[in-house]
Amino acid sequence: MHLYAPLIALVVLSAAAPATAGSAAEEPTAARIVIDCAHPRLPPQHEVGALLGQHNIGQVYASRAALMAEARRTCRRADARPQRVVFERAPLRPSETRRMADNRRSD
Repeated sequence: MHLYAPLIALVVLSAAAPATAGSAAEEPTAARIVIDCAHPRLPPQHEVGALLGQHNIGQVYASRAALMAEARRTCRRADARPQRVVFERAPLRPSETRRMADNRRSD
C-alpha cells in the first residue's frame, strides 16, 4: 500500500529561501502539514485525514505514524539538514479521456 502516492514531500533546506505564506495560484484551503525538525510534533488527525482524503480513524492514525516516520528519516539525513518537512497534496492531473471499443457488428 502506497501511503505517499497522493503526496509530494517538499523538504525545505536551511540554505533555501523562506517560503511565502501563500500565492494566488494555490487554493486557500489546500491541505498541508509542516513538521519542524527541531521540535517535531504529531499533526492533528483531522489534518492528516484531510491531506490524504481518509475518513477512517484507524487509517488516519496509521498514516499519521507513517508520515512522522518519513519526516524523522528526512530530518536525520546527513547530506541535507532541513529545518522543516512539508507534506502537500499532489496537484490533480487532468483526467484522460477513456474510450470504449464498440464491438457491435454493423451489418
